[in-house]
Amino acid sequence: MPTSRIAFIDTAKTICIFLMVVGHWTDNHLLITYIYSFHMPALFIISGYLFKPHAWYKSVLSFVIPIIFFSLINLLVQLLIGEITFETIIFPQIFFRIIHYRYGLGESLFIGDWFLYALLGLRFLFGDISSLKVMRKFYIVISVVCVLYMTFESDLVSIDTIFRGYLIGRMIPSLIFFCTGFLLLDMNWNPKRVSKLYVIPLTLLFLFLPLFNGNCGIVANDYGRSYPIFVANAIMSSLLLFILSTKIPTTKFTQTISIGTIVVLGTHIPILHILDHLLPNIISFTFPFITIVVCYYIIILCEKYCPILLGKWRNIPFTKECCS
Repeated sequence: MPTSRIAFIDTAKTICIFLMVVGHWTDNHLLITYIYSFHMPALFIISGYLFKPHAWYKSVLSFVIPIIFFSLINLLVQLLIGEITFETIIFPQIFFRIIHYRYGLGESLFIGDWFLYALLGLRFLFGDISSLKVMRKFYIVISVVCVLYMTFESDLVSIDTIFRGYLIGRMIPSLIFFCTGFLLLDMNWNPKRVSKLYVIPLTLLFLFLPLFNGNCGIVANDYGRSYPIFVANAIMSSLLLFILSTKIPTTKFTQTISIGTIVVLGTHIPILHILDHLLPNIISFTFPFITIVVCYYIIILCEKYCPILLGKWRNIPFTKECCS
């Protein structure tokens, strides 16, 4: 396991990805409100902070190969536990459920694929397509434009446009968070240097704003009372998470989960379904904990034998020079 890493990134990513598993399992409305108010924006901020351009085709393969592979795994699991049958599999609908690049293609077999499509679009915009590298210089202006657009989006476009219908269109509401990562990097921001006095107001805002703004979610294009409130809360909550993450010792477990975000995205739903099928008498709130532990061992196997399923061409530590 690489040792040259940014410790708070490992911890924060592990917390966010675990909260994603919880959010996809629990039916507690209050818990969902708090989780969805910041966990995916925080992952986009981390992705921007760690971003390093690669050839566009490498980024495509790094995302598409895991999406197809884990979609097929999910399909197999659903067949084995009887959630679907061979008789109900219809072509080409099943193909579109596997790649699931837009809404209206049926339920995705890779829950969370929207995050990868949006992240791919952001990578294209800010450097993976070499002719667009210049956009990186104007990320603050682009962020302001996107926030203004999202503030009035519901009055401007319909769900069938590329900005809302196609999953890559989720890059628009996510761009402000990806660019926040740029800003933190350019400022050389270090959560260890943040005064403890900021923790109290950030905590109070985190406790209050999600209740005031209501249930939110980027994938559903739902931002409660307003998109600007969602953005403000998500960024401040993410900063609070990063600050608190510096207080938690990093471990091999958090490092492993951190490098295996795509694996957790692709396997947590099949694992939860298997647990629910095999262990119906076990208290269900334990399932996300069991799932993240199972994912830990799957990530180790992928890292050793097939790193492309981690979205990586080779094993690289998470430093400021690395991609997410």
